[in-house]
Amino acid sequence: MIDYIYTAVKFTKLAHYVENPNNLTYSTDGAACFDICAALSEPYILKAGERFGFPTAIKAAPEAPLWFRVNSRSGLALKQGIFAIGGIIDTDYRGEWKIILVNGGKDDYVINPGDKIAQVELPFPYRAKFEEVSEAEFALLETKRGEGGFGSSGR
Repeated sequence: MIDYIYTAVKFTKLAHYVENPNNLTYSTDGAACFDICAALSEPYILKAGERFGFPTAIKAAPEAPLWFRVNSRSGLALKQGIFAIGGIIDTDYRGEWKIILVNGGKDDYVINPGDKIAQVELPFPYRAKFEEVSEAEFALLETKRGEGGFGSSGR
């Protein structure tokens, strides 16, 4: 048995959230990562060689100084050539999580609303204990950085 340290992660769902019972869940007791799903209103064709930032309709706030690392799903990587890139979601980022996927395969691939698109981890031995809060409550967790992401801190 692994002795994880459970840490509170407050999160809120945005209006375009797509329900999937696997979202923000660990698939097994020994899983290092939890799943994150696409919040799309319709299927998206990720063309061979293309990269796209998929919305998740999730905002989350870990206890400082923890951060999240975004990882590829091994099945998507091996079978389809779909890789998650972009890596870290900082402890002070309060914007919507977007998962950057790259299609490194030869064929186009369809991402459907609610599909699991990446797996996310906290630094070992931490494990998230998710606590859903309202958008108003989440706003109280604001940081200096806020929703600035994807190059907002400069080159």
